Amino acid sequence: MTVAELKKELEYYDDDMEVVFNLDDPSVEVDSWTEDKWGNREVSIDKKLEPTFISEMHGDMRIELGVMDG
Repeated sequence: MTVAELKKELEYYDDDMEVVFNLDDPSVEVDSWTEDKWGNREVSIDKKLEPTFISEMHGDMRIELGVMDG
């Protein structure tokens, strides 16, 4: 899924929802991360990821991420 496709998918959800990304893969290492004054985090990792599952849970947008093949 490309970034454009993901943005299109997210259009179907409420703009006020918090977006939570979940990545549970021990092969992925965080190179660095920063947090702004609002608590938003930007993470740099050593793998390419793709969304594997998108859902709504407890008022939040949850996106499960997986490592891309290849």
